[in-house]
Amino acid sequence: MMKQKGLTLVELMVVVAVMAIIAAIAYPLYTNQTQKTRRADAKVALESVAMAQERFYSINGQYTGNLASLQVSSELRNNSKSDQGYYDVSIGGLGADNQAFTVTAVADSGAAQANDSDCPQFTLNHQGVKDATNTKCW
Repeated sequence: MMKQKGLTLVELMVVVAVMAIIAAIAYPLYTNQTQKTRRADAKVALESVAMAQERFYSINGQYTGNLASLQVSSELRNNSKSDQGYYDVSIGGLGADNQAFTVTAVADSGAAQANDSDCPQFTLNHQGVKDATNTKCW
C-alpha cells in the first residue's frame, strides 16, 4: 500500500487563514509606519523655509510672505510643495510690519499622506515654536 504525499484541502485552508491573519495585522502597521516617515518631509520643508526667512530678514529687515522670494528648493519656491510632494506649504502670520511669520505644512489631499489623520498639519513660527495637529507629531 502506497502512502499519498501532499497537502489536504483542510491543511491548505489553514495556511491561507494564517496568512490572511498575518496580512491583516501587518498591513496597517506598515501603512502607519510609512505615514510617520513621510512626516519628515513636512518637518524638513518647515525648517528650510524658516532658515530662508531668517536669511531674508537679515538682508531686508523684514520677513516675506512669498515663497518665491526665498532661497529654498525649486519645488517649494515654484509649487509651494514639500520636496517629496506630500505637503502643501504656505507662509502667514506676517503682521502689519512683517516682523513675524508662521509657516504651515498641510498634507496634500491628492498625495499618499492625505490619509494621515493623526498629523495632517504642522506649523513653525519665527520664534522656533513648533506646533502640529497632535502633540506627538513633532
